Amino acid sequence: MTFFQSQGIKGTRAEIAEACRPYGYHPLALRLLAGVIVRDQRLPRDIKAAQRHPVLQDLKGKAQHHILQVAYEALAPKPRDLLSRLAAFRSPTTYATLAALELFEKEEQLEHALDELRERGLLFFDAEAGRYDLHPVVRQYSYDRLADKAGVHTQLRDYFSAVPMLEKDKIQTLEDLTPVIELYHHTVRAGRFDEARELFRDRLHDALYYRFGAYQLIIELMRVLFPEGEDKPPRLKNESDQAWTLTVLANSYNLSGQPRRTVPLFEMTNDIYENKMKNKQCLAISLGNNAIQQVAIGALASAEQNLRRSFDLCREIGDEFQDAIGHQESIPLRCFFGEIENAVGHFKKSIRYWEQEKDTHHISICEAYNALRALLMGDHAAALTAAQKARELAEDQKFERDFVQSEWLLGAALTGVAVASPQKQDKLLAEAEIHLTEALTRCRRINLVELEPNILLAWAQWQRAKGIAQRKEAKRLAEEALSIADRCEYRLKQAEIHNFLAKEAIEAGDRRAAQKHAEIAYERAWCDGPPHCYKPALEQAEKMLKELGVSVPKMGVKNKNRG
Repeated sequence: MTFFQSQGIKGTRAEIAEACRPYGYHPLALRLLAGVIVRDQRLPRDIKAAQRHPVLQDLKGKAQHHILQVAYEALAPKPRDLLSRLAAFRSPTTYATLAALELFEKEEQLEHALDELRERGLLFFDAEAGRYDLHPVVRQYSYDRLADKAGVHTQLRDYFSAVPMLEKDKIQTLEDLTPVIELYHHTVRAGRFDEARELFRDRLHDALYYRFGAYQLIIELMRVLFPEGEDKPPRLKNESDQAWTLTVLANSYNLSGQPRRTVPLFEMTNDIYENKMKNKQCLAISLGNNAIQQVAIGALASAEQNLRRSFDLCREIGDEFQDAIGHQESIPLRCFFGEIENAVGHFKKSIRYWEQEKDTHHISICEAYNALRALLMGDHAAALTAAQKARELAEDQKFERDFVQSEWLLGAALTGVAVASPQKQDKLLAEAEIHLTEALTRCRRINLVELEPNILLAWAQWQRAKGIAQRKEAKRLAEEALSIADRCEYRLKQAEIHNFLAKEAIEAGDRRAAQKHAEIAYERAWCDGPPHCYKPALEQAEKMLKELGVSVPKMGVKNKNRG
């Protein structure tokens, strides 16, 4: 991350990690990659350009590649075949697995071959874990030279399908899922796409998505089901399975900070449900999902339209569960419109249903949205109460995203209460620090980019509450939050951050910077124009511009939702 930023390359933490992972953070490969990104004609200094510039082949002629080539070709046929077969694994593997594949007549021959690969620097062995692994560059080089790839993956798929898997309630860590992920990997590579999707749905999805928040891993696993590209449906026979897979990929893109890649996937999903399957229930769900993504990028008119249509379908078919989801997702949208009483009404309808059903997961989400509503109103005491409820329930459910969200809201609410309570300020800010630290740590651990700018802005507000001496750090944190919001085109968050920076500039006496930030905040908050605007942020920007003696920018009836 630091290296690419020093080269002036733009990208979120998740995007940079995704670009570097195929090369195992190989120094030469990363230098080559940075060089082509900086000089890219279409997207200069943008990490997105990495997708068009795989640099593994550029290592040809370099000393490192030459050594790899010589070492590979110097191997006898059996050890060379073993290395290529090792490259077919997705994860580090054990000796027992390799022995079970019966690549050699005697185990002594296998041991000798493994020792040779290690001595040549082609294979790593983790003695503590008892696993063999390859550097990604070596893995790709060796895999490219593997004969009969489909046959090898079929053999490995058969092997892992016979390996006992832990029951869901016994899974404690992401590593516990490795055998299932390996089975999925070989099932896909063997060409059994439908079987792989079913395996992912039944054995991986809930743990990866809800419990561990492994959104980038989900993206990696889902993308292989789209061999024709993500602008086409996945290679699955059943249309319902296609729509489910599109939804999983779309949601994971959103949480990892890529909402612009999300909306087209949901539009494909909507088309399947509406025009091919004629399924009103699933269409109502998908319309609601699409609305959530549209809110993130400021397409508020489309978001409201999709939510209204979802409500109509739910009432038509009598789907109370999805109707309650619609009320839940309407809470933040109505808050952004400045319709606080309307938001309260949606909250009451939604939480009444969840409490009746004893659905603590959705109660937690509903309380988190209620905390957000209270924060936008400036009622930090009410926000604190709601955030505490959300956090308690999220912890019980072990849903990582919900826990991060509630920790952020709890820290933000405590900061607000501290500002209004000078006598208890130090104690309250100390408590807020604990929650914001936990939120940011866990957010970054899973690359939950969706919430990172919110947490960073809350940190900036915390630093501001600490006093004048912390203003410089507050500004730095807000600018870091802004860089992510700009990158991901989180329009509403852009408005909030620019308003914060405008206020900081006013108090620092920098009227020019204050005007610039306030004008941008106003433009970002405008979205599709009243009533489809981020009203609280729009009014805050307008107020500051008037204080500066500057006229409010003239906006069109509709404004393009671009970052």
